[in-house]
Amino acid sequence: MIILYNILLSFIITFFLPLIFTKYKFDKIDKNYSIWIHCASLGEVKIALKLIRYFVDKLNFVMNDILLTTTTKTAKIFAKKQHNETYVFPIDYFFVTRSLVKKIKPKILIIVETELWPNYIYYVKKYGGKIFVVNGRMTQKTFVFLKILNFLFQNIFKKIDFVMVREKIDFLRFKNLGFKKEIIKITGNMKYDNIEENINLNILKKDLNFENNDFIICFGSIREKEEKEIIEKVILKFRYEKKIKFILAPRHMQIIDKIKKLLKKYNIEYELRSYLSKSNFKCLIIDSYGELKKIYSISDIVFVCGTILPYGGQNIIEPASLAKLVVFGKYISNFLEPTKLLLSNNAAIMVNRIEDFVEIIKKIYNDRLLLKIYGEKAKNTVLSLRGATEKNIEIILSLSRNIL
Repeated sequence: MIILYNILLSFIITFFLPLIFTKYKFDKIDKNYSIWIHCASLGEVKIALKLIRYFVDKLNFVMNDILLTTTTKTAKIFAKKQHNETYVFPIDYFFVTRSLVKKIKPKILIIVETELWPNYIYYVKKYGGKIFVVNGRMTQKTFVFLKILNFLFQNIFKKIDFVMVREKIDFLRFKNLGFKKEIIKITGNMKYDNIEENINLNILKKDLNFENNDFIICFGSIREKEEKEIIEKVILKFRYEKKIKFILAPRHMQIIDKIKKLLKKYNIEYELRSYLSKSNFKCLIIDSYGELKKIYSISDIVFVCGTILPYGGQNIIEPASLAKLVVFGKYISNFLEPTKLLLSNNAAIMVNRIEDFVEIIKKIYNDRLLLKIYGEKAKNTVLSLRGATEKNIEIILSLSRNIL
């Protein structure tokens, strides 16, 4: 089936050839590495860096012997500051991938979450490497896509040595795609392992031109069309409450213009994170990457977006680990296990409609003790879930002792 996959890919590449060579700039990799870790974007890069630190600091691996690849330039720039051997992954076309794998000659390939590209899996296995998936994640959308094309991928999936997944739903979806249950294990979410108990982010409210007694509500990772719901059904309700301020952090920068247009329509004062010139604004728009944790740390309430509309949710772990009251909508299919755990411990709040968030804000604004109680419960809940990194590395080492 790898032949059929490459035939189909050839047609696609030919059609999109101008776009591929004008938009994507791939890095040249020209040395051997024992360990190759591949992930998609910024969120997964943080997991990959955690793995690398563990290999180097606790297992005495040589840092220059570990390759990290990612699919986005933004993630590469972020990762490069901590791990110099970071590159942008090339297109998964057979003659490109074959040449790359022969050059790298990895003893093991570690795939973070769902970067299941057929050619690099095929060639790593062909040239004697072992293949592992860590923090395995399978969204409903990805599952349906792979199920439809299962005739193309099933033989490729059989080349993977072991899959370590985050939650029960991930276990079931990998199993239903044809992975043997014997090679799948629920080891937890490695994102919990990036939680630090005594974290100091060195940022204060005044650093972003807020007053110390401002009550700040952050909408994190806003997805397209959610901005309208947030502004019209929540922010407008508090336009005359001077001490209640909002931070709007979009998931993708292209919706910033829509946010600005809506705020202008309702005469709501706003500032951009990149250009702070005054302090009498109602909303701060985050137009930079990599600052969400800092933004969460100065917020009083964090509403995690991607949950207002059916996107499946974004990372609820990060704000919970910072002892924040975490609120989210009903569309949380991507984070079912941590969501259930937080709710069962009365450590977060789920709303069926974004309008319901208005009453929560009013209640918490007048009861700061309740805010503190929720925050402490949230942090304690996620701290209890750490340890997935060690479990995953233990499995990898136990199955790779003859080659590493």
